[in-house]
This record gives sequence, structure tokens and C-alpha cells, in this order.
Amino acid sequence: MKIKDIDLVIFDMDGTLLKSDTYAVVAIQNALKDVYENHNILRELPSPELILSKIGQPSVQFYLDLLDEEHMHLIDELHTGIQDHEEIALKSGKGMLFEGAKETLAYLKQQGYRIGLESNCSMRYFDNVKSAFGLEEYLDISQCIGEKEGLDKISIISNFIKKLKSKKAVVVGDRYYDIESGKANKCVTVGCLYGYGKKEELEDADYLIEDIRELKTLL
Repeated sequence: MKIKDIDLVIFDMDGTLLKSDTYAVVAIQNALKDVYENHNILRELPSPELILSKIGQPSVQFYLDLLDEEHMHLIDELHTGIQDHEEIALKSGKGMLFEGAKETLAYLKQQGYRIGLESNCSMRYFDNVKSAFGLEEYLDISQCIGEKEGLDKISIISNFIKKLKSKKAVVVGDRYYDIESGKANKCVTVGCLYGYGKKEELEDADYLIEDIRELKTLL
């Protein structure tokens, strides 16, 4: 069944378009290893499963969950280290989009939909991902919470709708932040079961998909 009257499709990035586990887990573990060695911290590295469960969180929360209270003062160092390792990985071609992501973006563009991209990440990472995968050619608008103080997904989506004078938008994402921010802006919501969020996070979504290409049958 087609969703009618949509004029704007807003995508989350990690876990929705970007298969972050192909490089992010190693980048994060390497950055943590650097911090541990720099400060003689004897602590086990978080498991890949734990790291993946945190992907998609707002950056500050993400770092708070990776470091214990005693080492919270090292957040800035860890933040920079993760970005350094992720940038190296992306520029060396280690990352990848989910299968069918570009095909779906191209289809939506061809059908006349405007396309937005938003994320809970830093500006540097956001720009690196867009550049590495040539996403800009598909996008009408994009913004991440790291662009300026006080941004969150709810305000970013609201900005997109206002700037593009959208009458009806759909928000596509794999975490409850995406569903929550879509609902707050009266958007149709699509939860991605193939991403990094648990199924129960997406129970309030209007639609659920197991492959990004299913959007072609919905829109």
C-alpha cells in the first residue's frame, strides 16, 4: 500500500543508509585503546555488540556510555580519536552503505521526492560520510546535531519541513530517536529492522521494513 501525498523523505544516516559496523566498531575500539594507553587505564574494551547497540545515540550520550565516571574528563580526547580513526577508515574505502541504499535514493529522486539526511553525529563525521559515498547529489537538505549547540533530531526535522515548505514528510530510521522525532513533527514514520536498533524500539513506527528497497513499494 502506497503512502500518499509525501513530498519529503528524511533519512537517518547510521544504521539506515550507512552500514556503520563495517568500520566504526574497529575505529571506536582503536580510539579507546589509544586513550587507555595514553592514561594507563586498565580496562577491557567494550564488545562490538555493545558498541553497535549505542550507534545512533546523540554523541555526548554515546561517549558517556563508553567511559566510566572516573574518566569522563577524557571525552574530548576520545571524541577526536574516534573521528580520526573513522576518517582514516572512510578514506581508505572500508565503509559501505546498505545494499540497495543508493538505488533507493536514486529512485526517490527520480520520482520527484525531496530528500533530507539527519544524524545525531558530529559535523566532521557527517561531512566525511557524505563525501565518501557521494550522498550530496541525492540530497536537498542535510544537518547533524554537531552543527551547532542545542540541535536535536526533533528541531532538525522541523527545520527541514519549514525550509522546504513540506506538506507531508516521512522519516526513515532504525532507532527510537527517529520515530520519536518524526512523530513530534507529525510525519509518517518508517522503522528499519535491518539497522542497529532493537525491534521494540520501533514498535510505534507507522511502517516497518526489512530492506531499504521496500521504500520503493511504500512511496
